[in-house]
Formats: sequence, C-alpha cells, structure tokens
Amino acid sequence: MKKFFLTILFTPWLLAGCDSLDESVYSELTPNVLNSQNGALSLLNSAYSNASLVTLGNGGVQLYFLSAMPSGEAWNQGGNIEAQLAPLTNFTWDSNHGFFEEVWRVPYAAIRDANILLAEIPNTTLPESFKERVIAEATFIRGFSYSLLYNWFGPTPLITEETTDYFVAKASDEEYKAFIERDLLAAAEKLPVNQPEFGRASKGAALGVLAKFYLNTRQWQKAEQTSRQIIGLGTYELLDDYKKVFALDNEGNREILWALTRHPQGGAIFLNALTFPTDYPLLPNQGVYAARTHVYDDFVHSFAETDVRGTMFVTEYTNTAGQHIQLLGKNQSFPYKYEFDPNSSGPGTGNDFPIVRYSDVLLTLAEAVNELQGPQQEVIDLINSVRVRAKIEPITLAGLTQQSVRDIIYQEREWEFFAEGKRREDQIRFGNFITKAVNERNKSAKPHHVLFPIPEVELAANPNLRQNDGY
Repeated sequence: MKKFFLTILFTPWLLAGCDSLDESVYSELTPNVLNSQNGALSLLNSAYSNASLVTLGNGGVQLYFLSAMPSGEAWNQGGNIEAQLAPLTNFTWDSNHGFFEEVWRVPYAAIRDANILLAEIPNTTLPESFKERVIAEATFIRGFSYSLLYNWFGPTPLITEETTDYFVAKASDEEYKAFIERDLLAAAEKLPVNQPEFGRASKGAALGVLAKFYLNTRQWQKAEQTSRQIIGLGTYELLDDYKKVFALDNEGNREILWALTRHPQGGAIFLNALTFPTDYPLLPNQGVYAARTHVYDDFVHSFAETDVRGTMFVTEYTNTAGQHIQLLGKNQSFPYKYEFDPNSSGPGTGNDFPIVRYSDVLLTLAEAVNELQGPQQEVIDLINSVRVRAKIEPITLAGLTQQSVRDIIYQEREWEFFAEGKRREDQIRFGNFITKAVNERNKSAKPHHVLFPIPEVELAANPNLRQNDGY
C-alpha cells in the first residue's frame, strides 16, 4: 500500500510581535495560496504533521512515555531524558515540565492549520469534490487533536475557525466532549472508507478515534454503537499473526484504523533509541541513546507460556563485547514490539505508531456491552477472538460476573496494547490509576493527577486560562 509521509512543507501562520491588541496580524499565506490545490494540500500536510506529533521532539515519543511512566508500565534509567521521565514515574511533575508544553503546543498547531482550511477552503474556486475532501480531513485532524488534549489535560480552550478572541477560557466538560463528537461525526460522514494512501484519515479512522473517546469518557451506549458501525464497514480484521501487525513490511494492514505514520528519513520516531542500550548489537546505520526503558519482571511473567505477545520482549542479549547480559530477573527487560528499522537514519526509525487497532474496537465493544448488560456470550466471544489470535486459552461465560469480566478485559488490554500508549487511559477509566501508583509502587499520587497541569507558559500568555484543580 502506498504510504502517506508526513513532512512540514511550510509554516502556515506567523504572527508579528505586538505591543497592543490593535496591531495587525500578518500571515505567510498569500491571498490566493489556498486557491491552488498544491497550496491547500501543503497546509493540510502541515496539519497532518502536527496532529501526528511528528514535530514533537524525538518523533512524538511523548505519546508513549506520558502513559507508560505514570501507569507503571515501564521505567527508565540513563540519558538526558531521565530528568523528564523520572517526575512522570514518581508523580512529582509540575506545570513547567517540558513534555506538557510540547503536547499542548503541537496539537494546537494542528488545530490552527485545520481552522485556516475550514475557514478559507469553502470560499475558494477549487473543485467541490476536492474541497469536500480537504474539509473532511481537516475536521478529523481538529477532532483528533482535541481528543489528545482532552486525554492529557481535560477541557482546554476551544479554538475554531470562527474564534476572534485573543484569550479564550477553558470550555466546559460537556461543551468540549460535544465538540469532539461533532467534529469526528462530521468527518466520518464525508471521509472515504478507503484512502489511496495509508496515513490519511478515513471513515474508519474517524469512527475509531470516536469509539475510543466514547469509551474513555464512559459513554457506553455510544461506544457500543460506534464500535458496531466500524465492524459493519467490513474493512478491518484481526491479522492471524500478532507480530505482523507491527512489522515494517506490513504497515497499513487491515488491523490498523489509525496510526501515526513515520519514515526514517523524514519524520522518524526515536522510541527504540530511548529503549535499548548503547552496547546492543546494531547495524552501522542504526543508533541508540544512553537512555534505557525497561518493563518489570511481573509483567513479562504474566503472559501465558503460549501467548505470542509475551515473546515481544528482549529478556537477554549478547552485547557488542560478546558478553551475555541477563535482563529478566532484574526488572530490566526491553519491550520489542517495534523492530529495528534496517533503513534507520541513526536513532530515527520508520515504525508507525498505532492509535486505534481492530482488536481495540472488539475489546471496546466487549467492555461497553458488559457495562450496559453485564456478562453476555457476545462479550465472551469478542474477548476470545483476541485471546485465540494470541494463542491462549479462551474463556467461558459460566460463573462470570460483571466485575470479573471487567477484570478480564483490563488484563487483556494490558497484554494486547503494551507499548502503545494506552495503559494510563485504561487505568483512569477502570478507576485504579491512583490506587495502583500508591499501593503497588508507593508513589505520592493524588486524585488530581488523573490530569496533567496546564503548562505554565500558557497560563502566563492567557489571563483567562485557569490551572487544572490541584496544581
């Protein structure tokens, strides 16, 4: 499948410095640039780049680390990044943490790009079919970007193509959720089921992001309905081989609804470089940093012996000096869901980062139905479809309660989605994010830590913006 590579082609909005609010706002967009398809696509490409977090440091690894570290999925040692990851592990972060400013700024850059398109494209002389395509994709990008912000910060200022205020306050929770829903539904209505290039938004991508948003906000009925709608598309399926879902030579496969696409020579991700040690044997064109990211022995041992997912860890290796290094037994195994790219450019690799997979849709439906109706054979069948693919024993309905099914789904999600940035949101939804940190890892986690603080620089720039409670 042809892959859509995301690069930033130009900066779409440059504001001149000003001493008063009466100063004019200038833009690098010439008056007629969006009247050409190339100009419109350049801005759309910039929106995709920002929404896909390509413009974040290290290719958007924050999406993983902001989940893995506070949830206890992984831990880090070494490298310059340790100064940023240690507060996330220990719940000692504050509003000056660099990650928070980055993951606030870049989604808002995507929203800015999308808003320009949504404001200007309808007024151009471009073909109607082209305008409809751009509007649908821009609407998806905006809805997805706001869903990222909501995951990390809760409601933030809603900036649309019609916003004229300089200083916008946070929206209410209900207003914010309704806005994300409207954008993603509007996008899903117009987007094609299949795009000519993997990496561009499709109907399944919009519905997949929406289904997960409904799930994480506990809108069970809507999560059920949207999951069934995705299944009804007949486009997606579980691959027979779990490992092939993440293989570099199989990107864009039928299990992926939405992924952040990467390329080693333009928009790479540096996840393996921040995981593996400097004495790990690599090709000459591959590289790693001094940082190492480990998973705990208890998690590695939790997989059934036959579970193929449990084989996607490096538990020992022979280093470049020919020495055998034992990792399992020391809480030092490395997650290895994403293979080293043979075409790497130093530490940067072209591994796509999945956001919504079909297995997530199936488990979302199972969870929603269980919450609405309690244990049902359909719920068991959905869970078993994921378990059987992983080559572990199926479960049976007999004797299960609603709570025991919740526990099964939670555990299944840990096994299925490790290293995909989902552990934190799952723990928050299941209500054990804080208790696990306190009781199992002895961290000073407080209830307000379910949201991250709004970055200090944003508070300083916007007098109408208020910090999240507890910070």
